[in-house]
Amino acid sequence: MEKEKKPEFVVTDRRKFNVDGEPRPDAPVETPAAAKEPVAPAAAPEPAAKPEAVAAKPEQKVEPAQKETPKEAFVPEPVTETGYNAEKERSAFGGEKMQFVHLLDMLVQTAMMYAGAMETGTERRVDIVGLRQMIDLISVLEEKTKGNLTEQEQAILTNTVFQLRMTYMEIVNMIQREAMQKAPGAPGAPRK
Repeated sequence: MEKEKKPEFVVTDRRKFNVDGEPRPDAPVETPAAAKEPVAPAAAPEPAAKPEAVAAKPEQKVEPAQKETPKEAFVPEPVTETGYNAEKERSAFGGEKMQFVHLLDMLVQTAMMYAGAMETGTERRVDIVGLRQMIDLISVLEEKTKGNLTEQEQAILTNTVFQLRMTYMEIVNMIQREAMQKAPGAPGAPRK
């Protein structure tokens, strides 16, 4: 006979409210680890004056009620470290602060990989759709950063987009020439 398997973990529903936003009757009651001083309830805001009453009494100034928070009630929580400190990481690896040109360089390298300019294995492959998408992505970046770049960054970005578009056109023209040469009846096409 098979022995009954005991679950390795237990799922406990700790939600305090149901789907409608109402408190659940079986919701667990949380007890704080450290005893806190009881917080005095904040003063109830006064009801806002009706617009007619304000118009009738122009000399009366109506201010929104402000909620007062007792100083004892606010206890800031200690800031926990996320584990990533950019300055510390850069100094540990001898890197420099990331700049806009580094982002652009990464996008251009990806585009050139799609263009077949980098070896990714035994043979070079061209992904014309991926190249077109990368050019469009860099074009969106150019449009969205207009007026926010230095002159040098803007010149690099404009030149990069131009060069990538020219590369794309060269690849498209090469593909069309190859297709024309392989077409039946084309000069140099193999005969059956």
